[in-house]
Amino acid sequence: MRIEIFDVEHGSCALVTADSGAKILIDCGFNSSTGWKPSSHFPTVGINSIEMFVVTNYDEDHVADLPNLRQKIYGQPSVELKSLLRNISVTPQALADMKKEGGMGNGIRELAAMINSYTGGPLQVYWGSLSYKVFHNSYPQDFTETNNLSLVIFLHCHGLHIVFPGDLENAGWGKLLANPEFVEELKTVNVFVASHHGRENGCCQAVFNINGVEPRIVIFSDSGIQYDTQQTVAWYRNRSSGMDYNGTRRHVFTTRNDGKITIDANLNQTLINTAW
Repeated sequence: MRIEIFDVEHGSCALVTADSGAKILIDCGFNSSTGWKPSSHFPTVGINSIEMFVVTNYDEDHVADLPNLRQKIYGQPSVELKSLLRNISVTPQALADMKKEGGMGNGIRELAAMINSYTGGPLQVYWGSLSYKVFHNSYPQDFTETNNLSLVIFLHCHGLHIVFPGDLENAGWGKLLANPEFVEELKTVNVFVASHHGRENGCCQAVFNINGVEPRIVIFSDSGIQYDTQQTVAWYRNRSSGMDYNGTRRHVFTTRNDGKITIDANLNQTLINTAW
């Protein structure tokens, strides 16, 4: 299995390729500084269809390139997204209600249209050795704002256990921690993608108070420091065991410093590489 976490600044975009060749796209933000977009990159490397598109958060930075991915060229979408995985408690109307104050961006508008058209059952896909589980809080019973309604996805393959928690904040973490199955999943994690791009409101001490929760590394999908609340590298470093990488002990990787981060997992080992 290969996981590519792209540098999309203060956004999110990761591509998972299973041993079987089946693909999962987790969010579809883009890099406004470099011009990199999944919609233009994927066709250049021969990717014209993706088995499952996962939306972890209902904010624009997670779906900004969705209109381009779904744009039809000669009658066909730029990249075909065969199925959609999301927090299903949020209806298109609920999404519109949540976006009334700040406005609905083009990506979220496209997602609302996509929700209306992707109404079938789950796609039957052969994932090989890859398995996944998802969890989320419910709208409106639990929360009525997007971050704490994030979809949390755990991926497992060949000893690699990684979690993508979207933009979950402390209150959202706390609600999910009441679920014993969620807690057991957290205990397996050895690669932890930091919630809310590493910002302070995503740092939940209760997660790391659980006996058995100590990832080897933490990954930030983020841009250059813009907020005081991004100064959390030391916090995560102290809650991870670390790994040897190019002669140094690394605990935290960030797209702002390391560029695209690639993780390869096979029967024998898990390897991480960075773009820079």
